[in-house]
Amino acid sequence: MKRFAVIVTALVLLAVAVIGGAWLAPRLMADPGLVLIEAGGLRLQMSLLVLVGAVLLSWLVLALTVAVLRAPGKAARRLREANDRRNLDRGLMALTEGRWADAERSLGRALKRRDSTAGYLAAARAAQGQSADQRRDLYLEQADRRFGQKHFITMLTRARLLLADGQAEDAVPVLEDLHLKKKKHEGVLRLLLQAYQQTERWHEVRLLVPALHKAGLVDAERADGLVRLAAARELAEAGDVGELQGTWRSLKSALKQHPEVVTAFARRALEFDRAELAEPELRRLLAVELDDDLLDLYSEADEADRAARIRACREWLRESPDSAALHRALGRLYLDHRDDERAREHLEQAVRARPDARAFAALARVHDRAGQLDAATRCYRNALRLEQGRAPEPLPPPGAAASDAG
Repeated sequence: MKRFAVIVTALVLLAVAVIGGAWLAPRLMADPGLVLIEAGGLRLQMSLLVLVGAVLLSWLVLALTVAVLRAPGKAARRLREANDRRNLDRGLMALTEGRWADAERSLGRALKRRDSTAGYLAAARAAQGQSADQRRDLYLEQADRRFGQKHFITMLTRARLLLADGQAEDAVPVLEDLHLKKKKHEGVLRLLLQAYQQTERWHEVRLLVPALHKAGLVDAERADGLVRLAAARELAEAGDVGELQGTWRSLKSALKQHPEVVTAFARRALEFDRAELAEPELRRLLAVELDDDLLDLYSEADEADRAARIRACREWLRESPDSAALHRALGRLYLDHRDDERAREHLEQAVRARPDARAFAALARVHDRAGQLDAATRCYRNALRLEQGRAPEPLPPPGAAASDAG
């Protein structure tokens, strides 16, 4: 568009000149005019046409002289610019291939006579590849001479280089500052998520996910998965009971419906010897669906609420009498409750319905406590075989264990 405007302007000026010359030429031929120049003792007299011709000729000679004198300088400058472009190309190619030293050397030559923000950022990446942190920071400072948009890009590059070098802790404050300036910037959001995950700042991950979803970087399903993961990790890393309960209370109700989140809460509560904290949440989910992992956690109870958990499991057993996981959970609860006969009954039903290493290990404890060493050894061996991916040996026939004890 700009070139078209220049061409149109030149044609208009040429047309004006032609028309003006056609109109003026006959008048000048009829009356060429007279120009008298008198300076000191010098006196020049000529027609107007001669004066105009002399001025134009002088301007042409002067322009040609200046062009000839400037030609070597222009040629040298063009040569230097061509060399700089070649060095820049070589540097970028070497950077792509991972030849850091060659890249930095070529980029350094290209930047000697011409500042380039992109060139300094590329040189910083080359220095980073050589673990030359001081040179990297120097290139970034040179790229950051002017503020505004370039300052933002420089800081973003700094954060990306820090993350690539495993310095996520140093990258977090840089990215958080950039996020405050541009909350919807996709590059910042991606890097901030990566930095939070590397530094295991799961609370921050959970709070960042809505911004990622709003920016279109993750769909609803992925966002939900990230929130669940962050919540579970945050619960699993709670430092004490107070922090665990505070984190749980801060979660939205919908998030507390996911088994993986409840599982993380229950496991951490068990680690703090506070199994009763998670009992209502486990019971609420198990009343909807008898999840195997949740049942295993539900069977790990303190003496204070073990009887209540047994009652709840027996209620569920009326509706799901063939559930191997439920029989295993009841067997483990009865085992800890020292009701060995009921424990054996439910654990044998569990391993007959679905052989399981945990059920065999619990059944081995029942036999071991009863002095039935052969049966206990066989159950322990079956637990080991199942963990190794092998089929279990058959259970001893009814009455065999009792005769072994005698």
